[in-house]
Amino acid sequence: KLTIIPLFIMGIVILVNEMHYKFKVSDLILLLPLIFLVLSGNARLSASFAKNRIIKNKDNRIKSNSNYEKKPEENITYDFSKPYFDINDSSYLELSSYLTYSPKADKFVGKTIRVKGFALTKAEFLKEGYFAIGKYAITCCAADAGFTGFMIKNSKNKLTTNNWYQVEGVLEKGKDNEGYDVMYIKIINIKEIDHKDEEQYVYPCYAYDNDACEALGKYNLEE
Repeated sequence: KLTIIPLFIMGIVILVNEMHYKFKVSDLILLLPLIFLVLSGNARLSASFAKNRIIKNKDNRIKSNSNYEKKPEENITYDFSKPYFDINDSSYLELSSYLTYSPKADKFVGKTIRVKGFALTKAEFLKEGYFAIGKYAITCCAADAGFTGFMIKNSKNKLTTNNWYQVEGVLEKGKDNEGYDVMYIKIINIKEIDHKDEEQYVYPCYAYDNDACEALGKYNLEE
């Protein structure tokens, strides 16, 4: 948009000082910024970009051949009126990485969680029968944007890649397609939401207000 200002000034100078000026095809280069502005519009990154830009903290992952013992599910009720983990933008990057890959996250197995994001149904890191909900994380600049989010176990829901959803579920432990221990969400409720009301990008907690990083303390995330 700022290119409009110098282009306007250049146009005035040409009209005032060089009335004999003749248009040349090479002058079309002056219009390129405006052309790009019109064509680009209010662009959003697509899910196809996310397939190759997953943010993983591999140093925290543990590869194990042991079988994880699940607790019996009889007589368990789920209350999402106040989810234990209600993921908002200011904690999205930290919680998505920690709850998915940290070996210290085992203590949160069985806790309820609610998260919003766009769906990624096919990617190298996803096992068969799973999809991911996430957003683009920016830690430095737009060039380093990468997908961060949560793996969701999907048994019956038909989802569309790049559509936005709200998922409510329970954290469980499993393995990714490389044999590493990971946490995933077992769906209890899921609904499609309008992406126009959602922010596509998330940042480290310190990029938000002064209380954002302190708010993470209530989850007692062990290093």
